[in-house]
Amino acid sequence: MASTRVAVLGAGGFVSQRMQQRLANHPWFELAAVAGQNHGRLLAEVPWRLQHSRPEALSGVSEPILDVHSPDLHQMLKSLDVAIVFSALPSGPAQKIEFLLSRNGLVVFSNASAYRMHPEVPLVVADVNPEALEHWPGDLGRLACATNCTLIPVLHPLHVIASHHTIKGVKVRSEQALSGAGWTLLFDDEKRKAAIDNEIEGEAEKLIEEAERILQLNAEWDVVCKRVDAEEGHIVNVELELEQDITYEGIKSLIESQEYNHLRNLPSAPDSPMIVLDESPTRARHLWGSSQNSNPDPSKELVAGMETCVHLENVSGNTITFRALSHNTIRGAAGGVVLLAELALAKGKIPSVDINPSNVSSER
Repeated sequence: MASTRVAVLGAGGFVSQRMQQRLANHPWFELAAVAGQNHGRLLAEVPWRLQHSRPEALSGVSEPILDVHSPDLHQMLKSLDVAIVFSALPSGPAQKIEFLLSRNGLVVFSNASAYRMHPEVPLVVADVNPEALEHWPGDLGRLACATNCTLIPVLHPLHVIASHHTIKGVKVRSEQALSGAGWTLLFDDEKRKAAIDNEIEGEAEKLIEEAERILQLNAEWDVVCKRVDAEEGHIVNVELELEQDITYEGIKSLIESQEYNHLRNLPSAPDSPMIVLDESPTRARHLWGSSQNSNPDPSKELVAGMETCVHLENVSGNTITFRALSHNTIRGAAGGVVLLAELALAKGKIPSVDINPSNVSSER
């Protein structure tokens, strides 16, 4: 497959740099431009926040950082033959900028929350609801969103179980890593201490509304989301109440036998998005999933950190409890968005690049 030229919105943020990292050596995508507030500077001049070194391949991005707030951003990107844009913007700026780009013919895959609940914008987890792309694009053009990062370790087991059983109630208690709030908590001791063990404002509400939009459970939800003193990896403790009794063997078999044929041959897709463990997942042992390397290079090993590790703690009567871990900045954010773009491209949802389309798509 020929490389498609892409851009990232965001230069110095944690998720935007994860996106840059994952695109540096991607077999399908060529990172051609970055747009951010540090416009005019070279990408190499922006402080690198991630644990692994800045990928050498990023030195090939010779274009200075573009002004993400410019009303001519879409034209600048088109002049560079960019077809796809990955957004790691905060929700406020994303509301205006993503709309501008998608309505002017660029394909936008967003990690921001601005359009997640918009009825014309698909909210997609590639291995859960790929059918959401079937009626794309909508009135806003080709704009698709990924979910809140905390939802991933809940959603992966939940959607499999819900496809065979009626869920009456969902109770979630999250243990969310500091990086879920960006790099600030990792470098500011005072803010870090203030955040630990406290509830995250608005997080529970986002998780519930996004899960219900995707799965339409109409279940009773009880969700509490807290920050913990860990750099990366979100852990959730979940209790499900079903309408009927089930067995441990039945639920384990259901999860392990789930097929994901639509993800086959996608560069960021592991063999299975879920690993069922015989032990409780920990960040020290399971953050990178089934990677054979305890500290893989995510710019080269694209499937590392893309699996949710699940431990079925108890199945009794009509109640299931499980504990699950996902890498929040990879599977829950940058990696999930790139996987979504890979899926859309593989499904033929991204047409041959037309960098000078009319402002309003004829496919609406």
